Amino acid sequence: MTARIRMASAADAEALAGLMAELGYAHTAEGIRDLQAEIVARGGAVIVAEGEGRLLGCVSALLDVRLAEGRCGEVASLVVAEAYRGQGLGAELVAAAEAWLGPLVDRVRVRAHVGRREAHAFYCRRGYREVKDQRLFARSTPA
Repeated sequence: MTARIRMASAADAEALAGLMAELGYAHTAEGIRDLQAEIVARGGAVIVAEGEGRLLGCVSALLDVRLAEGRCGEVASLVVAEAYRGQGLGAELVAAAEAWLGPLVDRVRVRAHVGRREAHAFYCRRGYREVKDQRLFARSTPA
């Protein structure tokens, strides 16, 4: 499969919402446009794979700065449309995110849900190694 890897545009929002639905996240096109703009405003990028007249996949390249861990790049929200999985597009998208992050950081990390075992194997094949187990806690902000 030949795909063109490029930066996402606001016009991609509807297709990106569909890709996020494949990961189990419900977003509107408007919501995706807002999230894209915020990712870029915070110094990150949204990268897409395009082919056969449609978006085939996407990934976010994020910058994260923490007192304890310092500056780090993060590969997030990787998804390839189900019909196109297993053809190397995920690897191409991760490579594009790593290349974009490369001049900005000296480390790149990935978070993958504990239940996504195929994703764990995918990242391990690309040289990532598991470094930490942790629990994520969340709550709604007070009104």
